[in-house]
Order: sequence, then C-alpha cells, then structure tokens
Amino acid sequence: MKWSSWFVLTAVVATCLAGCAPAEPPAPAVPVKTEAELRREKWFGPAIAAKPGIDWRASGLGIEILVPGEGKPPQSTDRVRVHYRGTLIDGTEFDSSHARGKPNDFTVNQLIAGWAAAMPVLKPGGKAVFYIPPQLGYSGMRAGKIPPFSALIFEVELIAVNPEGKP
Repeated sequence: MKWSSWFVLTAVVATCLAGCAPAEPPAPAVPVKTEAELRREKWFGPAIAAKPGIDWRASGLGIEILVPGEGKPPQSTDRVRVHYRGTLIDGTEFDSSHARGKPNDFTVNQLIAGWAAAMPVLKPGGKAVFYIPPQLGYSGMRAGKIPPFSALIFEVELIAVNPEGKP
C-alpha cells in the first residue's frame, strides 16, 4: 500500500471512530421568552410577570381576578363605584379610596386606558388586581406621586354599576 493510500485509510478510520464516540449529553434547553414576557418582566419584575392566574393581554395589561362578583359588568359609558388602592411596583402607595374612608365614583371611559380596558371584566362585588403598563397609565407624564413611565398596580373592588346618589 502506498503512503498516500495508507494516509487516506487512516484518516477515514479516525473520522469514523471519532463519529462513533459517545456524544456528550445535550445542554438543557433554555426556555426562550417572548417579547411580551420580556416587557412584562421589565415593567413588573420577574415574579409578577410569571405569577399564575394573571390574564395578560396583548396590550401588556394584566388582570388577576381575586373575587369574581355577580351580575352585569360595566360598559364604557357606565358610572362605577369602586374602592381601590394604587401602588407602584416597589409597593409605594400613591392613592387609596380606603385611606380616604369612602369609595369613588368614576365613568369608565374617563379613566386611564388600563382601568377602562380592565373594568368590563369585573362584575359588581368583584375584586381584581390590574397590572397597568406605562403606556396604558400616565405614560411619560408625572401624575402626583407617580413618576413618568411608571407601571401601576391597582387593587380594585367594584361596588356598584350606575349607583344611585353620592358615595
């Protein structure tokens, strides 16, 4: 056998043996997060973004029903009576009807976009947490104690739809 043939044969056998060697176990699959999941983590932190029971909408709005309530949910032109508590993601409270000792009345379509979009999910007697991304809250505006581009968390209890009298 010529040296060149011997060399080719040796190379083929070596390649074959290398290919027959036991393969290393595959690396564990790293879950790939969607763009929506990454945005939720940015706005609300990884714990809230991954919390089970939150219905996340394409807009970034999250709704977590705590008590379902009963009856007809409000429409955009309805007036609602609610008790609520608003916080930033670090837990800083910026508003609370509970602290004032009485609920508030609002017309749904006059609320910030996140509240207006979430209210029709609630029924009277129901309670929910609304996770509102900055673009559905106050966006780049400062609103009282709320810094620009803040994600907001509201715990909302719907007391009544189109209530009679003042709260």
